[in-house]
Amino acid sequence: MHLHSNADDAGYLVRDETPTKPDGSIRRLNNAIDKVAVLYETNEHLIEDWLDELEKQNDEKNPAYWLLLARLNELTLLCAGNYADNCEFSAAGDLLVNPRQIMVHFIDPELTVIKKRHASLSEQFGRKGQSRKCILQRLANHATIETKRPSLLPHLFKKMQNSGRVSGTYLALADTRMKQIADTIGFLASWQISDVAELYRRIAGSTPEVGAYIESNLCRFKNDLFFAIGNDVRRIVGNPL
Repeated sequence: MHLHSNADDAGYLVRDETPTKPDGSIRRLNNAIDKVAVLYETNEHLIEDWLDELEKQNDEKNPAYWLLLARLNELTLLCAGNYADNCEFSAAGDLLVNPRQIMVHFIDPELTVIKKRHASLSEQFGRKGQSRKCILQRLANHATIETKRPSLLPHLFKKMQNSGRVSGTYLALADTRMKQIADTIGFLASWQISDVAELYRRIAGSTPEVGAYIESNLCRFKNDLFFAIGNDVRRIVGNPL
């Protein structure tokens, strides 16, 4: 099994790491994240709740804020990679590409509708007997589409990238793993593997070389960097192990 280790490659995550006074809210949030069994109890809604809590603090001058944001990014990558490796393609796609909320603003009559996340525009707004082309043309002429809440991984990446506080080394590593998640989904789909039971049957029934090739195309992300960042947060906010 090929496991990708990240901690040794990331370098120092946050630039200008100046000491800060003890921060109880960030410390409590970091400790709460620690208590999660990363691959089995984490989901999009839980990560989103923690992200909302962090963003509400509006403490972007605090280096611990950016460390904790990067830690949430690590958690999201671990979660999405685990979904992909277990053939949960829709759940992985929700974290990687499928926006959390899209608003459809109709011009006449003036009306705003939330798009159903796992339905196409033509499925949700189609009328009986209309072609897909006709439906999309009607929407193009009479509505505007707004991505209100992007999917978590692009949102976190853009926020870190625009901050000037996160190292280019870490951003490159995060980008590589997002691409790996997409590649894993594409690989398993091309092999017509749609569930984890079929994946392990395929590996078990293959030659060692083919089995190793399949494994090399999975994510298999390790959580070492996730925990290393948590230790850095504790050190900065005055909460040693």
